[in-house]
Amino acid sequence: MTGVFRTGSLEAIKAFTNCTDQLGIVERTAPAGADAFFQKLMSTPFGINGMVRKESALNDVSVILEEKIPGEIKTDPFFDLWVGDMVAVCKTFCEMENGDAIGFWLGSQRGCRRYHIDNVPQRMLVTYAGKGTEWLPDEAANRNAYMNGMPNEKILKDKSALKFMNKWDVAVFRGGPKGLLHRTPDAALNGPSILMRLDPKSFWEYVEKHQNHNRYAS
Repeated sequence: MTGVFRTGSLEAIKAFTNCTDQLGIVERTAPAGADAFFQKLMSTPFGINGMVRKESALNDVSVILEEKIPGEIKTDPFFDLWVGDMVAVCKTFCEMENGDAIGFWLGSQRGCRRYHIDNVPQRMLVTYAGKGTEWLPDEAANRNAYMNGMPNEKILKDKSALKFMNKWDVAVFRGGPKGLLHRTPDAALNGPSILMRLDPKSFWEYVEKHQNHNRYAS
């Protein structure tokens, strides 16, 4: 059976790092005004990323958002509330990673069609709008089919067992050999959503290094 660590606070989710569960969830309720705010934000496709340091998280997130987020969105009273939430989640993940910084990605379009396990010890996701991440309990998955590169239809043993993250909930997916299978749901593949993804600093530095190498080699 897939182990799920559930809590109602960002403080408590930090214990997930030292447990054996495959998934950690901070169960939250979206604040009033969220749907209307994100409906406006989703009207323009975007994807942005950068490094967020624990000691300067507010400034780092603000700088990352500066170019891609329209001015009229930034003047909405909900914007500051949302930024504050992202900053709090980023700081929490920094503490879970026992590090000074983490990799940050935020976008309106997602493309992980196939069930997969993250190639990092843990990854944090928050779906702020749209359909939340689809995940597959071990008992409903054919992991051999996944390991052998087979399609979703072969990996999924029991469609009725599919689970989805709720909007605004904070999810921490365990990666590696015993990680949890998950994917972008069809509704988010075929339509806009707002997802924040946080990765360990080492993973972000690896991606940056290879992006720069490819840029100079081309």
